[in-house]
Amino acid sequence: MTSRFKFALPLLAFGFAACASSGGSSHASYSSSTTPPSPDPRIGLRAGWMNAQEASWNMRLVSTTEPSPDFINRTTPGDFRMINSDLTLRGNYVIQGNFNGLQMWDISNPKSPKLYKAFVCPGSQSDVSVYRNLLFVSGEALNGRTDCGTQGVTDTVSHERLRGIRIFDATDLANPRHITDVQTCRGSHTHTIVTSPTDTANVYIYVSGSAPVRSPNELTGCSAAQPDSNPNTALFRIEVIQVPLAHPEQAHIVSSPRIFQDLTEAKTHAEAAEDLARAKRSADSARAAGGFTATVHGQDIVLGPNFVRTRLDSIVKARGGTGAPTASDSATLRANVQAMGGRAATTGGNAASGADTVP
Repeated sequence: MTSRFKFALPLLAFGFAACASSGGSSHASYSSSTTPPSPDPRIGLRAGWMNAQEASWNMRLVSTTEPSPDFINRTTPGDFRMINSDLTLRGNYVIQGNFNGLQMWDISNPKSPKLYKAFVCPGSQSDVSVYRNLLFVSGEALNGRTDCGTQGVTDTVSHERLRGIRIFDATDLANPRHITDVQTCRGSHTHTIVTSPTDTANVYIYVSGSAPVRSPNELTGCSAAQPDSNPNTALFRIEVIQVPLAHPEQAHIVSSPRIFQDLTEAKTHAEAAEDLARAKRSADSARAAGGFTATVHGQDIVLGPNFVRTRLDSIVKARGGTGAPTASDSATLRANVQAMGGRAATTGGNAASGADTVP
């Protein structure tokens, strides 16, 4: 059996069904109720990092545990590299996904969880699932490596990059053993484990990727074309991975259902005038400082350092160069950045980190 919970805070927290509001106290009274509390206890809560005030309904906080050292940047509370993702359970252990890898916690005593193992393996989103002795981990970030290295991947096209599903033998949870990776065109933002009563020899992984489509030079067959020009495009589909339980090293993609192709785009409204003005001010400031910007859906966005770095790297390699990009390379990027930034936003990439930055 597999249990998974979405979890995006920097803490490990456990609660029991009840109703509570922390106010200024860490040990609030609580009572069971089917009626939402009034007034809403979330209003006016004090902000904080490890000491933010809390409010909950039909749940009582039992414990809160800070991340282990490799999974927290104490100088930068919003460090995007160390965001928690999903939880999965196996016996008395919680496996906590994080953009920087995995943390295993012993929750035999839920009032005092103990770190069992911290496993650094960068590459968001690191959503996790377990099935029997197998551990599955999602990856879609450009810095994810097949060897779990922390040095990232600097090349725009690289066979050292991991974007897909990592599969580990977790028989010994303290020492998960890497079995194989299944690479996909858009990586794996999240995934779901599926079993079939008529196929007990295999387990299946349904993979949803939201990153930009990778180059066919990095993974053969990948295409970001629209379906009307390429019926095999990586857009509008999921991947189904078959994992033979007797030979998980043979895991592979068996189908790519295009379940999103015929969806109708929801109606949207224009951005508020004040939001457009704020985005323009931010873009103007970035341009004045030599930054790169683009206009996406009528709104100015600032292209972040990772986006710019990888594109400049491509330009350097395209001219057969090495080393740092030149002023001419920057000029080439600036001349083509509108098309690049717009394409990253419209093909499902991280078009906005905040409201106006491509990372």
